[in-house]
Amino acid sequence: MSLFQRAFLYVTRKRAKTAVLFLLLTVIATLVLSGIAIKSAVRTAQLNVRQALGGIFTMRQNTSDSSKWKSQKVGDFGYQSFYTGEQLSVKLAEMIMDKVDGIRGYNAGATSYVVATNAEGKVLALLESETDDGGLGGLLGSYGDFASTVTAFADTNTEFDSYFTGGYLELVEGRHITYQDTDKVMLSKELAELNGLKLGDKLILRMSEFKASMTGKDVGKTRVEVEVVGLFHATAKSSTMLSNWSMDNALYTTMDVVGRVRPEVLQEGYEKINFYVNDPAKLPEIVNKVNSLPDIDPTDFVVDADTGDADAVMKPLANVDRLVSILVLLVIVVGAAVLYLVLAGRVRERANESGILLSLGMSRKNIVCQYLAEAVFIAVFAFAFSVFTSGIVARTAGARLLDYTAAKEAQEGGAEGLGTSVDGSTIVDSGDFAPVFERKETLTEIEVDIPVSGIWLLYGAGIGIIFLSVLAAGLPVLRMKPREIFARMN
Repeated sequence: MSLFQRAFLYVTRKRAKTAVLFLLLTVIATLVLSGIAIKSAVRTAQLNVRQALGGIFTMRQNTSDSSKWKSQKVGDFGYQSFYTGEQLSVKLAEMIMDKVDGIRGYNAGATSYVVATNAEGKVLALLESETDDGGLGGLLGSYGDFASTVTAFADTNTEFDSYFTGGYLELVEGRHITYQDTDKVMLSKELAELNGLKLGDKLILRMSEFKASMTGKDVGKTRVEVEVVGLFHATAKSSTMLSNWSMDNALYTTMDVVGRVRPEVLQEGYEKINFYVNDPAKLPEIVNKVNSLPDIDPTDFVVDADTGDADAVMKPLANVDRLVSILVLLVIVVGAAVLYLVLAGRVRERANESGILLSLGMSRKNIVCQYLAEAVFIAVFAFAFSVFTSGIVARTAGARLLDYTAAKEAQEGGAEGLGTSVDGSTIVDSGDFAPVFERKETLTEIEVDIPVSGIWLLYGAGIGIIFLSVLAAGLPVLRMKPREIFARMN
């Protein structure tokens, strides 16, 4: 009878012992294969995040030079400060695009506040949103038609606007706006539906009467007719300090339009330019090239890399990858130790059988191979079964681990500057008025699949560990002669 026949008969007859070893190998294999699957999924997710968010660097005016600030009186409402240094412009952005390789696009943007009406001059009904103004909205709302103003973003290319590239907004109808457009506008689909608007309809943007009274402007001369060319939808919840300045009520247009409605915005120019690179790994190199351009005066402009969105997503993924690596290592070490103890116990229990086989002239190698064949026979089925169990465990554990590590990352938000001028009066920090979106968890979801390479690795490493465990467990007994084995048994 061959050793394989003896191994098969032993495995089928000793059902209880076979079941114990099967369960042990299944548990170990499931945990190891789940860890491999989670690590593979995390690395795929990291690659997807890098491709989705890419690398971003931002150019701003260097407002630290106090000599480049100018203040002017605004009626009887106080003074408003303006930065008089070199402005950010489309020409500057295009020059950087031409001279520095690796940049796939840019968007220069500025923010203002206008009143939007339909073609008949009726002020648009606005959507209510979550606010936390501490009564400030009611106070400011009492100033004429201030409560009817909405946020107007003047962008050179809305496709590269940070809210769109970050996945917080998505275009659902129409097209994006570029700086070549004339008298075009985008608004939220919800705001359009509330006011019965559709693509191709006309809106009128104008200065608020409250602002006009402060600056001595004629509201009628600030009216600009624009055409709706795009509708967007927010994919995440947002909140803002003033309900009428929420993202649901916001408009996207060009600097030309905003400049005719609010001439002071045209005077101040774009607030910043976001550049998007093809390869995030080359972001530091590209930023250095931009800073070294002879046309970029560091006293006028500041260039810095913006990795906030990518870091917010990548940190939980990196934590999961590190945590899973530790867990897999522990499972392998502990599993190998437990497997050795179980196999060593089985060999000691069969010492009498080993002595008989040795006395019949069977070689030690043949006996060890039989024990190995028994364990491998069970392992083949245990590993195959673990492919199904590890899929369930990996998907559940991966989601739990990601939630755990993401919860440990504090979501930090900061505001820039000493204050903002709200139609002439500096009252609070500018960041308090910007829409704040909840972090998009969809960017950090991981789709877990069992990789084929992981299955092959499991079989190769698993059988290798079994071989070493059987060899380590069997040699102490098989080194003895049959007479010594029987003596000890007696």
